[in-house]
Amino acid sequence: MTFATPHPPDDNGCDSLNVVALAVLFAPFYLNDFANVYIHDWRTWLAIDYIFVKALPLLLVSWMVKRRQLSRAVLAYRMGSMRAVFMTLLLATGIGVFLDQNGYAAIAALPGYSALGGMPGIPLPAVNWFDLTVGLAFVGLVEETVFRAVLAELLMHSEDSGIVVTTVVSSLAFGLIHWSAGLHVVIVTSAIGAVFMLIYLRWRALAALALAHAIVDFVDFADVVPKQLFKIL
Repeated sequence: MTFATPHPPDDNGCDSLNVVALAVLFAPFYLNDFANVYIHDWRTWLAIDYIFVKALPLLLVSWMVKRRQLSRAVLAYRMGSMRAVFMTLLLATGIGVFLDQNGYAAIAALPGYSALGGMPGIPLPAVNWFDLTVGLAFVGLVEETVFRAVLAELLMHSEDSGIVVTTVVSSLAFGLIHWSAGLHVVIVTSAIGAVFMLIYLRWRALAALALAHAIVDFVDFADVVPKQLFKIL
């Protein structure tokens, strides 16, 4: 298997990246879980989520691209060839759903900690379905942009990084944004993050990967597709 070469930033590469901007870019994902723990009003929770975990990261990435701290390719969301799109969508969706629906049973015997909180229920059906469709589409887009495209660009240009380091760092960074859901969730989402990064490095079809991410989440949260179809454990 060969991997696509990342696009270099337009200016001085990752050495010119603003550390403060990076901290602000990644911080909302980790801080958002405090809303899971402490915010019980669904309207407040949604406002925090859409402003700070959807809109803000995309604005920050756009700002970093404008300042030539990131390559414009990060925001291209190119689909790639039909083969790249097909393989990305097929593998990411299939493996992602499989891990999400079977991973917890596989590691059930491992010690951990219970979920510290979660998203409040949305009592209005129209708002709930908006969040399960448009909202999850934005989740896939934003998280794949940040934890795959941006991290790949930063890490693959470092002298100390390669495919293995990039995959491990992305995996852990992505898993840990789910810290409030419990250790088992962190482990399973880390595994999914590793697979998604390998798929991204191979085909660079970011839009297809974002769609696969949204599908995995939709299967898990929407209770429309029977989950038993995917369970073998």
